[in-house]
Amino acid sequence: MRGTAVRVRTWSAATTVAAALLVLTGCTVDGPDPAPEPSSAPAADDEVKLPPRPGDLPVAGKQDDDVCTWLTAEQQRSLQIGGGQPVIKHGDNYNGCGFLGDTGAARFAIGVRIVPEPIELFLDKINSSPGSRQVYALNGFSAVQSQIGGGESLGCDAFIDAAQGQTVWVNMQLQTPGAMNADQMCEKAQTAAHSVVTTVQAQS
Repeated sequence: MRGTAVRVRTWSAATTVAAALLVLTGCTVDGPDPAPEPSSAPAADDEVKLPPRPGDLPVAGKQDDDVCTWLTAEQQRSLQIGGGQPVIKHGDNYNGCGFLGDTGAARFAIGVRIVPEPIELFLDKINSSPGSRQVYALNGFSAVQSQIGGGESLGCDAFIDAAQGQTVWVNMQLQTPGAMNADQMCEKAQTAAHSVVTTVQAQS
């Protein structure tokens, strides 16, 4: 499955879905760490090829409370979010944790979910649109930045290729309309995704 083409894009519908999926608590603080730089530009014809994983992130079977530990207190302060709460499940079985954030000018939510599906299939499932996508390397693991067509102003996602058949979905949802642009929202999502990978590796 490595090296297969994935259809993706930058964001929208997924945010709407995620809104219903999060239970959050609030907090504010310092600015976020810099987002990781793209490891490669999108391929032609809206195809993205993911390089082999350096190993597997042990995310399969983890419960909500486990996921809530994937952003440490220091990382939460950097992202300007409060402590996490298990997500509410509406017709899905994706375990995860939600965090409420506040920059002063913008309120937002970050959700972290375990999706027991290959990244390629899940991107198609949520109608991730081709065109605004990017692939990033997070400590050697690929993440696809994506927004859903028509909802670019609502937030941004990062999908981490964690293991065979396992995707970690990091969803940044803006709750203050117009308070952040696409780059700022995607930077939050990317930074949160990088923090998750770093923490899960440290816990392994």
